[in-house]
Amino acid sequence: MIVKKWTRRGFLKAVGGTVLASGYLNQAATVEANVSAGEWPIFRGDAAHCAFVEGQGNLASPRIKWTFGTRNLVESSPVVADINNDGRLEVVVGSHDHNVYAVNGQTGAELWRFTTDDWVFASPAIGDIDGDGNLEVVVGSHDENVYALDARNGQLKWMAETRTRVMSSPLIGDFDGDGQVEVVIGSDKFYSFNGRNGSTKWTFQPDFPVTSSPAAGDINGDGRPEIVFGSLDNHVYALQGNGSLVWAFNAFGEVESSPALADLDGDGTVEVVFGAARRGVYAVNGSNGQQKWLMPITSTERDEQRIHSSPAIADVNGDGQLEVIIGTNEKRVYGIRANGQKMWQFDAPRFVESSPALADLDGDGNIEVIVGAHDGRIYLLNAATGQQKWNFQVPAGGVVFSSPTVIDIDGDGVLEAIIGTNASQLLALG
Repeated sequence: MIVKKWTRRGFLKAVGGTVLASGYLNQAATVEANVSAGEWPIFRGDAAHCAFVEGQGNLASPRIKWTFGTRNLVESSPVVADINNDGRLEVVVGSHDHNVYAVNGQTGAELWRFTTDDWVFASPAIGDIDGDGNLEVVVGSHDENVYALDARNGQLKWMAETRTRVMSSPLIGDFDGDGQVEVVIGSDKFYSFNGRNGSTKWTFQPDFPVTSSPAAGDINGDGRPEIVFGSLDNHVYALQGNGSLVWAFNAFGEVESSPALADLDGDGTVEVVFGAARRGVYAVNGSNGQQKWLMPITSTERDEQRIHSSPAIADVNGDGQLEVIIGTNEKRVYGIRANGQKMWQFDAPRFVESSPALADLDGDGNIEVIVGAHDGRIYLLNAATGQQKWNFQVPAGGVVFSSPTVIDIDGDGVLEAIIGTNASQLLALG
């Protein structure tokens, strides 16, 4: 089976979220479905959440291309698309200063901002949700609302209420096959909103709120996309596009990590990979929700037993097998083999809650891991060995909680990294 690689506009404007979602992982699923150096319109880059990017960078010695300042923390992870049809890429990100910002991808100059009533912690998503031929930005806020904005100017199109703060990042697609685009997102419940007007299509009620961001794909080979997300009730849920339950997996720990989907072992079945507090990193069979493996947490310190980081997946060492890369509050980044065995670990000075991205960022022909940490540094690691290539201290220090977006932001054919910092900044590194 050939897995389609989407062009920039094709991915963003595909009305069929079935295409958007299930085209990634249909049985022969591999990281081939991940984004290339085009656009990064949702958290982790695409619906499979594998965060692997093709192309090459020149980050052997990183420098700041531009900086955009906000008035508070930037823990939101940036998304990138040509939001105004000018042929250039723009960056959209949230901040704890209550704003969603769109900035010029080449210069970092502000294009517009939209103000909510509380922190914007979650990452936005970009897509044509109402079929008008233009893109929208969808984002949740701690003010307990989900907003749909005209991506060209930041004007409000609709607002949908939830009953608690929104820390989950949305996913966009036609998941129920009705020809209309939905927005799915977690809060006090898991919601599916009509993309045209924000009305609620269905909800699913876990026992505790959902801060994990959903992934989607045909994980059980039925030809339809399933939606997968974790919950603070210790479970990971797989739902059909109409909201009905496919399976629930008890991880015995809160699931803040957002799942990634891939056929790790090449058996034709998609695995769901995620981290769970007090337990470790799981791989679960996408067909039936049964555990395939667990790489356990070793720390007994309470604060170190959380896993907020989400996994990245690629064949990082050229052996023909997929590997999993993930950060933990144990102050580590792990490389994990397809069978769940630890390949390497990198010890950081403080928590790693940022989610890693994978690409050949220094142009040496090998894949690197780029990830932030709570010591205010961004790390570049050899993805095959875990050896540090460099670390970069962000200006003004502070935690790096935001997850990096890897993309050719200025159209020069070379990958850059975009990331937020708790020093109230959005940085472009080149």
